[in-house]
Amino acid sequence: MTEVNIDQMAACLHALTQPNTDTIRQAELQLKPVLKNPANMPVLWRIITGNYDVAVRHVAAIVLRKRLPGHYSQWDPAAREQWQRQVLQALATETVRPVRAGLLGVAAAIAQHHTTAPPQILQFLAAAVNDPSPDARELCFLLLLEMTDTVGTHWKEHVNDLVHLFSTTLHSTHEPPAVHKAAVQAVGQLMSFWADEPEMEYLAPLLPTVLHVAGLSNDEDLLSAVLDVLYELAYSPAGALQAHMELTVEFSLRCLQNRDLELRVRDAAALVIATTGESKPKSFGKHRAMLGAVLDTLFQLMQDSQESSAGALFESNPAWREDLDHHTDDDLDDPDSPTETSMAQGTLDMMACEIPKKYIWEPLLQRCISRMADASNPQARKAGVAGLGVIAEGCCEPLTAALPQVLPYVFASAQDAAPAVRECACFCLGQLSEHCQPDILQYSTQILPIVFSLLDDGSVAVQATSCYVLEMFCERLEPAAVRPLLDSLVRKLAGMLEATTKRSVQEMAVAALAATAVAAEEEFTPYVQGVATLMTKLMQIQDPDRFSLRGRALECMGHMGIAVGCETFRPYFAATMQCAMEGLTTDSTELQEFAYAVFANLAKVMKEEFAPALNDLVPYLIKVIDQDEGQLEATQRDDEEGAFAALDDSDDENEDGNYVLHVRTALLDVKKGAITALGEMAAHTGTSFCPHLEASMQVLQKAALNWHPLVKSEVADAFPSLIVPSIAAYHNGEIEWKKGDIDASPPLSAHTAALVGAVLQEELTLLQNDDDKNTATKACEAVQSVLELCGPHALAPVADTVLATVLDILLKQAPCQTADAMYGEVPDDDDDHDGLMQSACDLIGALGRVMGAHLANFLPQLLPAICEYAKSSRPSSDRSMAVGCLSEIAQEVPISGEYWTTVFLPAILAGLSDEDDNVKRNAAFCAGVSCEQLGNNVGSDYAGILPLLGNILARQDGGEVTESVGACMDNAAAAVARMIMASPAHVPLPQVLPVFLRALPLKHDMTENETVYKCMLGLLQMQPGQVDSNEVKRIFTAALAAEDSSLSDEWKGKLQSALQGL
Repeated sequence: MTEVNIDQMAACLHALTQPNTDTIRQAELQLKPVLKNPANMPVLWRIITGNYDVAVRHVAAIVLRKRLPGHYSQWDPAAREQWQRQVLQALATETVRPVRAGLLGVAAAIAQHHTTAPPQILQFLAAAVNDPSPDARELCFLLLLEMTDTVGTHWKEHVNDLVHLFSTTLHSTHEPPAVHKAAVQAVGQLMSFWADEPEMEYLAPLLPTVLHVAGLSNDEDLLSAVLDVLYELAYSPAGALQAHMELTVEFSLRCLQNRDLELRVRDAAALVIATTGESKPKSFGKHRAMLGAVLDTLFQLMQDSQESSAGALFESNPAWREDLDHHTDDDLDDPDSPTETSMAQGTLDMMACEIPKKYIWEPLLQRCISRMADASNPQARKAGVAGLGVIAEGCCEPLTAALPQVLPYVFASAQDAAPAVRECACFCLGQLSEHCQPDILQYSTQILPIVFSLLDDGSVAVQATSCYVLEMFCERLEPAAVRPLLDSLVRKLAGMLEATTKRSVQEMAVAALAATAVAAEEEFTPYVQGVATLMTKLMQIQDPDRFSLRGRALECMGHMGIAVGCETFRPYFAATMQCAMEGLTTDSTELQEFAYAVFANLAKVMKEEFAPALNDLVPYLIKVIDQDEGQLEATQRDDEEGAFAALDDSDDENEDGNYVLHVRTALLDVKKGAITALGEMAAHTGTSFCPHLEASMQVLQKAALNWHPLVKSEVADAFPSLIVPSIAAYHNGEIEWKKGDIDASPPLSAHTAALVGAVLQEELTLLQNDDDKNTATKACEAVQSVLELCGPHALAPVADTVLATVLDILLKQAPCQTADAMYGEVPDDDDDHDGLMQSACDLIGALGRVMGAHLANFLPQLLPAICEYAKSSRPSSDRSMAVGCLSEIAQEVPISGEYWTTVFLPAILAGLSDEDDNVKRNAAFCAGVSCEQLGNNVGSDYAGILPLLGNILARQDGGEVTESVGACMDNAAAAVARMIMASPAHVPLPQVLPVFLRALPLKHDMTENETVYKCMLGLLQMQPGQVDSNEVKRIFTAALAAEDSSLSDEWKGKLQSALQGL
């Protein structure tokens, strides 16, 4: 091995300090072989402790830290002790801070090689912390900070001593700021390291003192470090931390409010608040004063800010910021930098989504309305209406119920004199249109004219945001609702697209055109050629900065295809496909995502005509799905450790490193889009997809193991589509099965049965093991889809597993439901409605349709769990879900008299008396189908049910009714019809029929038409004297004249014959 004298070594180290890359590289090449020789380590040490330039000594310490550990493990105990002693002695006497910092690294590197705390280091720390010199006491904590990983891993037996050491210093009022800072940083890093360990219980009592000491400082690095620790502790299971949640939030709130701090620090504080709300939503909500203080701060930030408050619309499209009327050049320098508005809205969004509505809804609503109503302050009105838009997703259920109360304020804001208020009102309307479906559609006659007028607004931001409203609103409208404005709307949007140069307006106009096409359906046919001509131009864009507009044009073509169908779209199919395929050759992940969405839509539209593209597309999509979206890279704690990487141990010594997963988040969205496209191709291209089934199944099975919920949930959604090509090939497109019949010969081919078994196994694995609720929900829905498609023989092999899994979900014992308990969040009866629970109840209904009477064996376990959600203490959506589930069981599964008495009748009576119309509606349906099944056996209970149904039907006497009330009345009428048919002797027809007939014809739930008219025709035949013929004429005539009655030709013929007979 190469030996070197001290002057040669010093010269090489001096070269490393020079600002010349070639000089540094040459010095590294010279030093690399020298540093492999352990005899040269003392040479480095003599330079560090000698009379050399500070920069050379500092670099020598960095190099020694890198190379000493590789030799240290090979030395005998005496040599190791000698190195420990001399390093600690040098640390104690070194006065030059850069050199001392380097020596701290050397000491930490030595400690890393000991699985217990070296006595010399313990003695050094004890002496330093008690030294009269502040520099020595600071050094104690700087060394502990440097040794965090080692202390956290190997020094657990000394936790009490460490707590005493930290506590003594932090509680001292005489320590200089530098000592307190070092102590806070050291204990903070150890807290982060032990966040998920039992030792955190010992450190947790120190947190109030840490926050107090940090709160006295204006050192932004210290505050950032403490906020980083608080973020790490947010999800710590340590019970002792629960008591300090309020202090944590108050400290973070003060940082967020302090405009003297850099935005990066305030943004970190906002993240702590949001994450605390996410991890401990109930505990956060119960601290009403703290919650109120946070909400006041967030609204005040939005109110005081001069930035655009159009929420995520412009935040997610940084390139659009130059279009804003009030942008500055600084806005464009770093589009990812936080702003006061983005911090406030991001935190508010998280809190609205996570904190139970029983705690947060009323405070949010009050703050929004009070500001929207402030006639003297446009900034307040801006904040109020922007806040309402931000919370729309998280508070969609109570906000939907409050639409009559809030929409007048929003409409007024949309016509406000201040452009910023109008812009935020548009954003709010877009959010309401997206998240308050379908109730928001009732206001189409008010919303569409307002938005239409805003398309001509003088503010570019208002124009773009108005297009966003149209996109969100129109894509859910029925053709009849958009028809009155269709022609003027298409012309206006097309004109805007051609006239403007603002990218935000262009993109949102295209998106609005696409949504208008979806709403208009075939009525969009006259506009296809003109719009396609505009889109074709945009699809030729080659400027990468405008690829998002090109992608929007592609998307528009796909949506037009969905709207007008295969025949009308066929002339544009080839050109759209060619443009989408060209998008795959670019480096733009955004354009690739748009391409995948187009493939998915065009597969739906063109079906078998899409098949020729499969041989090229499917292998490509499989390759995309199979890509690794992350890679492990070595972590670097600071600039010093990352310096002179060529001098690290590599080929000659073993050195364990810490690694971090760097994720290419854009690729996650690309993979999601590719999975969606693959699933839609399988679902719609028939037998042509069969050659690709094996490869597709393999890549989706691998993707189901992906770490990210975005990918796993999409895989769960796509799996059932793989069964469809097999059904097309082996069953002529449909499997004929009979409810509950598992004795007949299996209808599934061997190929289909194998696919079904594989898909159900994958979905059940996700349901039983995954900790992400959205993934579990998708898997639950997928199991339902497969069973309804393939019948009881598909269910038989996994029936016990499916039922046990569903029961676990109802009992909140699935893995994705137990995580909250780790953080002290105990389930309550009045918790917010859970989408997973809704999917589980829907699956139970499907099990009834597939299993029939066989499901009765499992009712003793299922019914008590379902009825828990029907209790009056539950949210209305839970009660509605539970009663709806009972209805589906009653419709498909034989009910015993005991279950009728103990379960179904009490649920029906409570539901019909409920204050919520959806609960009433489901209870009415449950009453009808239960009585239909049980007939005269329950006739004695009619006396309790009929008056409650009569109360619902009598609501028509109050004048015009809302859609939800009308649908409830329709179900009540159908229930009465079923009860009459099931046991007419128990129905007092003279009292019941007038109320029943006045509620007809049905106006909202047309699926019940045949039930009602079957009853009426039966009455006319069996008891004509009981029926008012004039009422019958009115009802039948109206039903035959209605455009949307959904009556079949057979039933129309029956009604016409009855009219003639009358």
